[in-house]
Amino acid sequence: MKNLALFGLIFLPINIFSQEISEEDCEKYTKQIGLKYLQCIYHFDKKDKKKHLYQIYQWSAFGRSMITNIEKRKSDYFLISYEISQPIYNEKTDEWNYPRALCQDRKLEKNEYNALESIISQNKFMEIKKYELDPICSDGSGIIFQALVKGEYRNYSNGNCAGKEEYLNKLYKEIKEVLKF
Repeated sequence: MKNLALFGLIFLPINIFSQEISEEDCEKYTKQIGLKYLQCIYHFDKKDKKKHLYQIYQWSAFGRSMITNIEKRKSDYFLISYEISQPIYNEKTDEWNYPRALCQDRKLEKNEYNALESIISQNKFMEIKKYELDPICSDGSGIIFQALVKGEYRNYSNGNCAGKEEYLNKLYKEIKEVLKF
């Protein structure tokens, strides 16, 4: 049973956005990573729907994964980023522990946020209605990029093992360079 649970957790990034999500799922994911998934906010948190939120989940099946939120609140801008390690099973408590480390939690300067918005605009991110690549392999890495801007929600995934020149990989690299995370 433990091996089956571990198998499910390893492939969580692949499956998390491929199906409808419940409030219970949202609570579990928030506990695991320390941040709410934007899909959860979009479906269940009415007060946050009008904000500008971007969430980038750069995951690896067996290595380092990062989740980064970039948010505009009124006239302020924020970046918070966590490194998420593989879950660890505790035999004594029969529970999974989800190690994570805070990498950055900082206020962004207006020019940084404007640079992010420029990248998103130049890449026509919010204009794309659907973007999802099928997985090419089963033990690689990928990007899940979500946005919630003025009530419009986007959820894009580059599958698994997408090449360096793939759309979301290039977009992620540009954003990382500008925001230095």
